[in-house]
Amino acid sequence: MLVQMPASAGEPSRSNSVGKAATAPGSNSASASGSRRQLVMASLGTVLIDAFDTPPRPSGTISASSTSRPVLRSPASYTQPTLPSSPDPCPDPSHATSSSVAAAQSHPSLPPTPRESPQDSPILTSIPPSTPASSSSSSSSTFPFPPPAPSFHPPRVALPRADSDPSNLRSSPSSNLAPAPTSTAPPSGALTPQLSFSSPPPSPADVYETLGGGALYALIGARLWLAAQQLGTLVNRERKRSDGSGGDVPQRLERDLEVYGGDMWVWNEGEGTRMTRARIRYEGDVRLYQHIVKAPYRSLSSLLPTPLANAEYLHVAPPYSPQDLHALLVELEAHNGAPTQADVRVDIRVNANPAPSWRPKIVFEPTPPSCHAGQKDWLERILRGIEVISPNHEELLSFYSIPPIPLADPTLRPTIERIISHLLHLGVGADGQGSVVVRCGRLGAVVGTRKAGLRWYPAYWAGEDESRVKDVTGAGNAFLGGYIAGLSHSSGDPYEAALYATVSASFVVEQMGLPVLLTPTTTPTAEHGNRSERWNGDSPWNRLEALRARLDLA
Repeated sequence: MLVQMPASAGEPSRSNSVGKAATAPGSNSASASGSRRQLVMASLGTVLIDAFDTPPRPSGTISASSTSRPVLRSPASYTQPTLPSSPDPCPDPSHATSSSVAAAQSHPSLPPTPRESPQDSPILTSIPPSTPASSSSSSSSTFPFPPPAPSFHPPRVALPRADSDPSNLRSSPSSNLAPAPTSTAPPSGALTPQLSFSSPPPSPADVYETLGGGALYALIGARLWLAAQQLGTLVNRERKRSDGSGGDVPQRLERDLEVYGGDMWVWNEGEGTRMTRARIRYEGDVRLYQHIVKAPYRSLSSLLPTPLANAEYLHVAPPYSPQDLHALLVELEAHNGAPTQADVRVDIRVNANPAPSWRPKIVFEPTPPSCHAGQKDWLERILRGIEVISPNHEELLSFYSIPPIPLADPTLRPTIERIISHLLHLGVGADGQGSVVVRCGRLGAVVGTRKAGLRWYPAYWAGEDESRVKDVTGAGNAFLGGYIAGLSHSSGDPYEAALYATVSASFVVEQMGLPVLLTPTTTPTAEHGNRSERWNGDSPWNRLEALRARLDLA
């Protein structure tokens, strides 16, 4: 059964239809008015076709001699990081050194990320904040996600200093810093250099097509722990003819998706709708990238008639910037009956057909092109409306105009920790109890909360096992999918969830492409998930216990 989707303001007027992939004859699809299956996680990202002009190759260079593996720090054992003997990496802005000024000038602030077409705009247009979200004023409204009151003081937990703007963090000139980028694009965090290109497409016979996208890898990362019926995302595709022919998604790729569970893929079909598609070509060590069909920006009204609209967790991934997410948050507030303020212009049409209120816990993975100083104020403004904020380390640095820092540089970890402390000081989540999760490649990841401080977690494949890493494409997305599944299994424990996330990433990096699922389970168990399944010939639950033992958490 297909769900009719209403046209929204700011979107092309068309008759969209949404149905589950691989729906058996006679089975019912969820609709806005009928009963819905309960989702743990919905992903607002992309499932796309990567079309390679040249054979695909692993993304990222894995060094056999990595730096010493980071350790988990409990709040009781956490100590302030030891900094190199250099000027204060978090100086008073009024006492900036010449080296810090030079560093700032070498990495200028970038303008806000523009929309690529009028159709991409959400149905809300938000007015940019006139002041940073971190500065409070009784006369200025910061609705709907205000920062803490001026009298707020961080709780006494093991957190680094948070009383300075991280934009003023500067390392010693003698440290092993990578030079500031010379292009206008901020660092994306990809280990393989990537450039855009435009040239005539090759012959279809010379193109190799594979599946990709942030939503795809995030859902696979969650699927390791949850049943397909508990997960979902919208996937655009061209409408097929009545006889089943046509369409723009090869049957081979549709079958690949169905292996993981047809319920996960909610197909969005309509006149002029096509699957997101990108063209990739390698020239030496540089990956060239070209959009063929750009990823859609979905408004709340496009989600409400679908099974996604009752998910407990909403993963918001590329192509969404902090400014895009702000618009979605305001729309959610309006849908749920919250009043609006003068700093936001609202054009809401979703309430024409009332739907149940929806307050998902949002896990935000900002799109790499938006990770620059022009989006910093938007990032800080939305913190109160999300449960988890998770850029990678280079993206986090770029928000605060800090040039990339090599993983081996001793200043990287204290710099990352101080920015996390700054974000926690502003307040993540409606009650300030959200978490900041920063993914740091082979260094692992760090999780921070106000209540329990910072903890580092090692990458699963480290030391002698690092040779198991073949391709890091999608590892960060899968990490977040595993993190959401871990939150579900652990009753919301942000540190326990990091163990699930680490294991999820370990299955994605073992090969090029998606991990192989064997003995799929069709019936979920609410308490134990899919323990009988084997991924790449192994059990994620076995790896979870092995990781616990390694970290002395068994």
